[in-house]
Amino acid sequence: MNYRHQHKIYLLILSVLLCSCYQQAVLTGGEKDVAPPQILKQEPENKATNFKGTTLKIQFDEYVELNNPSENFYVSPPLKEMPEYTLKGKSLVINLNNTLEPNTTYTVFSNEAIKDLHEGNMMPPTSFIFSTGDYVDSMMIAGNVIDAFTLQPKEKTAVMLYKQNEDSVLMKELPYYLTFTDKKGQFLFTNIADGEYHLCALVDKNRNNIYDQKDELVAFSSEPVKAQFMPQKITLDTAGLASLDSLQLALRDSTQRVLDSASKIDYQTNTLLLFEEADTVLRFIKREYVENHNHKFIFKGKVSSFALHQLNFLDTAITYLTEYNLTRDTVNVYFTQVSNNIIDFELIVNDTILDTLYFNPAVKPKSASRSRRGNTSEDEPKNVLVYKEITKGELNRLPAIRFSEPVKNYDTAKWTLFEFQKNDTLNFPVQCYFSDSCRRTFIIDYPFKEKTNYQFFSSDSTFWSYYELTNDTIKLNFTTKSAKDYGSLKIKYEFFEDNNYILQLLNDKLEVVQEDLSTYNTSISYNYLQQGKYRLRVIVDGNNNQKWDAGNYVQRLQPERVFYFEKTLEVMPNWKIEETFSVRTIAEEDGSSGIENEEVKE
Repeated sequence: MNYRHQHKIYLLILSVLLCSCYQQAVLTGGEKDVAPPQILKQEPENKATNFKGTTLKIQFDEYVELNNPSENFYVSPPLKEMPEYTLKGKSLVINLNNTLEPNTTYTVFSNEAIKDLHEGNMMPPTSFIFSTGDYVDSMMIAGNVIDAFTLQPKEKTAVMLYKQNEDSVLMKELPYYLTFTDKKGQFLFTNIADGEYHLCALVDKNRNNIYDQKDELVAFSSEPVKAQFMPQKITLDTAGLASLDSLQLALRDSTQRVLDSASKIDYQTNTLLLFEEADTVLRFIKREYVENHNHKFIFKGKVSSFALHQLNFLDTAITYLTEYNLTRDTVNVYFTQVSNNIIDFELIVNDTILDTLYFNPAVKPKSASRSRRGNTSEDEPKNVLVYKEITKGELNRLPAIRFSEPVKNYDTAKWTLFEFQKNDTLNFPVQCYFSDSCRRTFIIDYPFKEKTNYQFFSSDSTFWSYYELTNDTIKLNFTTKSAKDYGSLKIKYEFFEDNNYILQLLNDKLEVVQEDLSTYNTSISYNYLQQGKYRLRVIVDGNNNQKWDAGNYVQRLQPERVFYFEKTLEVMPNWKIEETFSVRTIAEEDGSSGIENEEVKE
């Protein structure tokens, strides 16, 4: 082998090795940066005193960008003019643009206003603190914000302090101090001046720090809240933001003197109940065509009475039936007699004319699509009155079916009930009835036996709707359950005072399974419960209107109190669970009933 040929072989081998190395060393760019920007230096330093300037400078470890600074920065106490926020290199320069008050501690609060340039990692809520006097204020207020009805913590909610406690200050003035809740719904004001404050919370939809929209959620303290001593050993990060974890650690590690002075701080004491005020103005939202002369009228607010007043073609009376949903904010209207004309109607709701409507009840709008209900199919004849099964086989509820339209006429001679025993099939004439005024829900009333096979039979053309739709043959087959297929709960309710109470058993979706009313201690047995998980809720019905009411900020009315039993109760077949729900204990011990679970197997 000559040298030239040998050289070509070496080059070929080298090329293969280089390609192999290249494939194994493909650059991935490294791990994604998930760390938020870090502060390297502040001018003036955090918690500086005797500050005479008008400019702050914060240097970061990387390039940053601002996130809506006009909305996400806030200065406490508030300034008359908006500060300017500009970036220079890796630094943020804050020009305060105001003459500062003497002997005052100022806090520039950043609520996710700063993020890194490339990955968008957001700096958590951060405070920059300085004083124009000889000292930095050393008081604090802590607490938490929860939903008034669900009692779940509310994060990212603005919490505000006001020096004045006059009515509606939240609707007129900017707060003196402002902060936001964390994921646990907790908030903490640090380095504030000594004194008493009006404490509020707000889900501020237009972000102007003013309560000026009805659909904004609000909370407030009924009494002034006094600032508490801030432990000297509390640890602050480089931005001057005190975390709740660091505060708790400081309380554990500090001297007895500090512990004594901080012992009055209780996050549960300053609990704000967040609610949306009830909108007492009833509004008509829209009308929707559903199917076969069925129209849906949707409102914002509760409908107690509904009427359509016909204004033209008075020689032909337009008649209809109405059906309300559970929350009574939607009315289903079934027109039972119409003329093929555009009718002018006055919409009268709760004895007030809300609107004038022009439509033909007999004609489907071009934009409306047909809504199919029940056990229908696309191949089913259009002249069939369809239905769906609601309940069957339950011991505590009678079998029922629900028709797609109101039933005008029916023939009681065309239905029967079959009971299948070991060797016999028994035939019974059975009493049935409609449970609703629209005659859509049909109840089969009979003393059914446990663990027995039945069939409800109805021949075709038994039921007729107002528009000549009639049923095909109905065969409703079912087997009744045994009492052992159900579980039960026996709950002893203990209350802290004589009042009006709404007692609710909830399923795992927090839907009401059973509701009872009581004025004092009582015991309730919940029988025939399906296997599953259940919750208990008690509402203190102060005005005795048998529903939960939200608060009112202007009138200084707090929302009605709601209590949940601390445990989820899992019901099994043929089991009985006995519990004590002590609202007194929950009210006094901040959410813990302290009652041991007691299960009794039957």
